[in-house]
Amino acid sequence: MSAIAESPKDARHETARLDLRLPREARELLDDAAAINGTTLTEYVLSRVLPAARRDVLEARTLRLTKTAWREFNEILDREDNERLAALREHRPAWGEPRA
Repeated sequence: MSAIAESPKDARHETARLDLRLPREARELLDDAAAINGTTLTEYVLSRVLPAARRDVLEARTLRLTKTAWREFNEILDREDNERLAALREHRPAWGEPRA
């Protein structure tokens, strides 16, 4: 009879705790807002905070270029390698294969 190993718990369903100190009035306001929306405090806060956090992270990780800057960037990418860049591309690092 073979034993079936349990799969690790799906990381998306694990929970973590966030403790937060805030003024009593802010807590009461959040409780009221959650009640008005028919949700728990946790659901209310997450529904408001997570979209803002995603937006902030996306903004921080997104590079915006004008059409002119984009065209110049692509022209640079399309240039032939100079000697130093070609040598760097062919360099074999001590820890593995050269990059393709």
